[in-house]
Amino acid sequence: MSRWITRGLSAALALTGAAPLTACDDGQQPAGDPPIEVALPDAAPQPDAAPPPDAAVDAAPPPILDAPEAWVYENDPITDRGELSQVILNKSTDPEGRLTSDWVQVFNCLNEDGGVTAMPDLGGFQITVQLCREEQTVRPDPDGHYLSIEPPADASDPNDPFAEVMMYHHVNRAHDYFKGTHGFDGLDFPLTAIVNLQLKTDPPLPIPGFQPGPDGWIEFANAAFFPEESWRQLAAQFGLPPRDGDSIIFGQAQHDFSYDARVILHEYTHAVIGTDRLQAPAVVDRYGLDNSPRSMNEGLADYFAATLADDPVVGAYGIGQLAPDLVRDLSEPRKCPADTTDEIHDHGKVVGSALWAVRNAVGPQAADGIVWTALSQFTMDTTHAEAGELFLAAATEAGLAEQVEPILTDFGLLGCERVLPFGGYRPTGDNRGIVVEGKQSLGLFGLGNGSPAYKQFRFEVPAGAPGVRLAWTQSNQGGGFGGGGGPTALDLAVRFGEPVGVRVERQVEFDHDQRHEPPLAGTGQAIVLTGDCLPADGGTGYLLWINDGLSATTIIGTEYEVLANEPAAGDFIVDCRPEPEPEVDGGVPEPDAGLDGGSPEADAEVDAALPEADAEMDAGVP
Repeated sequence: MSRWITRGLSAALALTGAAPLTACDDGQQPAGDPPIEVALPDAAPQPDAAPPPDAAVDAAPPPILDAPEAWVYENDPITDRGELSQVILNKSTDPEGRLTSDWVQVFNCLNEDGGVTAMPDLGGFQITVQLCREEQTVRPDPDGHYLSIEPPADASDPNDPFAEVMMYHHVNRAHDYFKGTHGFDGLDFPLTAIVNLQLKTDPPLPIPGFQPGPDGWIEFANAAFFPEESWRQLAAQFGLPPRDGDSIIFGQAQHDFSYDARVILHEYTHAVIGTDRLQAPAVVDRYGLDNSPRSMNEGLADYFAATLADDPVVGAYGIGQLAPDLVRDLSEPRKCPADTTDEIHDHGKVVGSALWAVRNAVGPQAADGIVWTALSQFTMDTTHAEAGELFLAAATEAGLAEQVEPILTDFGLLGCERVLPFGGYRPTGDNRGIVVEGKQSLGLFGLGNGSPAYKQFRFEVPAGAPGVRLAWTQSNQGGGFGGGGGPTALDLAVRFGEPVGVRVERQVEFDHDQRHEPPLAGTGQAIVLTGDCLPADGGTGYLLWINDGLSATTIIGTEYEVLANEPAAGDFIVDCRPEPEPEVDGGVPEPDAGLDGGSPEADAEVDAALPEADAEMDAGVP
């Protein structure tokens, strides 16, 4: 869902070689309270509570109603101010009324033994990972409705059945929208949905934010769409049993992720988008790496969640209980290039907010149709630029190009030059820095000449300037769940008059005027360009960081200075003058100066030997 990549599934489950295609935030959560015992409708009688003599005769299974009623949050506890709404559920297809329909099968993951267990070897550190036990706990009331099931008093209850009801209602609702409005039938089967996920490890992992609660179970502060392919990879690596089909998985922490309907709609949209669209981790375009395919996957999931709710805010409860500043509001414009980042949920706000602006301009029905028509043509590696053209084509077909094209242009889905001013950069808010991927950090091929950054930067050089100083600082934190690695020396490619060219042949190639390797001093690098490195008449320079190392690194600050005087000693100074030709003592020799005392006879002997040497060389060529 949001930026929440949890330490739970990613680290303990294997965390993963087979990571979920979408996930959520990453912050440390306080330990949960001990589990609350939930009295379920079909709970077996206690040994000392003998049933009436005629109970077995009188008891009858509850009816399976065509339109059973239940309580749900229409949105979430925050947006709905704690008020429940009474709704009609889809008829259960289970003979006992469990929450299974034609479109979803909901399981509660109980904090009990009996769940899936794996024993991964984490570099010689052997652990046992146990998931909670999956069971369908909800049954209808004696009258066939489900109105007795309400939210528990403790929001951290790890076994509550209300989470099952929320999931069941909102997945059925999402399916009916995509099928009824857009004719989508790709999920016309009972999609597995799991709520209240937690896990155990033995021994506990020494990872901050990953400690068990008093009952030994570890919170899973996340929600994810988990494709069958990802589970298959996980199962092969860790000896887990296979899971037949895709699933959406919702965790339980100090709050329940299933209580946020828009989180459910977001993850269901990921399932609709599927595994054959918008899954490329990045592509290479003329400006560098571009991670807009997976970013648009997130942004489109936000858009459909918001349009179904008729409200631009996504994750007010699910994300907001963890990190209120990460709640995504599509009414807040995010544009290319200023708001493009390496983090796909942040970057997804560009397409999400652009489409919300389109929705405001042309109305929900028309906007949804435009978005769906374009999405149906997306591939694994569709980019912002390509998507913008497809959105415009769909709007043109609907007779709405005049309203839509200016919005797509303003938000940068059309005609975006991914270049920003250099200097004075510092991370703010949810912007964690500028990640420059390594040659192996994304698993892309063809980066032997170095991995380019996600965007370029420009700087202005006044005419006659004696020099300019460009400096940047990197984070000193290592890799792990947060992304980039520690400091690594970056190359700097520079070009004047136009952006550094990036093109793909057998390897990624760069078209630049100069490429330098400033030394890494602690966490910083700096370079002073002078002389022939600068145009005499001044102009605009473009720079692109290139990472020749294997791991990612993160830029957390930049500085730019036009020098008023000659550069100070100690800086890494380059002037771009060509290396002088090596001088030969005594000047340039005459052609035969090396044959001192030579004679015509000697020359003749040399000349006579050359054809033989040539003959030997020719004979050696097949």
